[in-house]
Amino acid sequence: MKQIRLTDAIATIVAGSVLSLGTVADASAHTMYNTYNAGTPPTDGATDGWVYGGFNELYPTVSPGWVGTAGATTLPFGYAGSAHLNWAAEFRDAGETLEVSRADAQARYGLAADIDTSGGAWMDAQPFPLGRSDYTDIGLIRSDVDAYITLNLTADNAEIANFGITVFTGMDTGTNYSHHEIWNSPAQGFDFTASDPFDTAGLNYLTHDATVDGVNGLTFLAEAGQIYSIFLGGSGGAHWALNRSAYVLTVSSAPVPIPAAVWLLGGGLAGVGLAGSRKRRAVDA
Repeated sequence: MKQIRLTDAIATIVAGSVLSLGTVADASAHTMYNTYNAGTPPTDGATDGWVYGGFNELYPTVSPGWVGTAGATTLPFGYAGSAHLNWAAEFRDAGETLEVSRADAQARYGLAADIDTSGGAWMDAQPFPLGRSDYTDIGLIRSDVDAYITLNLTADNAEIANFGITVFTGMDTGTNYSHHEIWNSPAQGFDFTASDPFDTAGLNYLTHDATVDGVNGLTFLAEAGQIYSIFLGGSGGAHWALNRSAYVLTVSSAPVPIPAAVWLLGGGLAGVGLAGSRKRRAVDA
């Protein structure tokens, strides 16, 4: 009897693991947006980084306000860093797809969020690189389940051909953000594989790709509940102050395949359970 109960319990665990690939939560996947500069075209308005850190002592407590969170003064995932944060995306289940864009913000919340970046924000290839942090957009991604996350980017209104993305685990907890920090300029000794760029804290480098576009994406494994910071900008030869563009970021998730050994274990346990059931029926007879 004890052996039968143990077999049933293990079979239940395996079945639960398989079922966990389905819908996990009632709430749906969604995007969240910083409302600063909403409604302005990409070529107008101040750059994102100028309004944060020491230039806006109230951020991120009450200003500039968010949509898609519990309230305007609530930032995604409890974010409390000083580096500027532009958007966030949360997945409930593997297989979902989200879009981060002005159009998505307009459709969901009725405002055109300032989702734009510069041609040289991610890697400035000019003779005297000046690519600074204030032109790099920063977002957060979290999934409720283990999933492969793929990021694709296209420019909405300018000549940026491709983008660079660096992914970090964690989110900024620092207090010394400066929009003058140079970001991704190898010629000046700034390595885009380093953790904690421009005086952030709590960010550990995971991966990067300098040639992301609508076809070529960056894929990484997102562990359930882990928060990932996404630093992105136009990649290549443009100067940081030129070639600004709104962008469309497609974030898609895919299930992590269950190892074959798990399926074999499940099949073996099912066979054991069936044999036990037959034995019980024979005894009862």
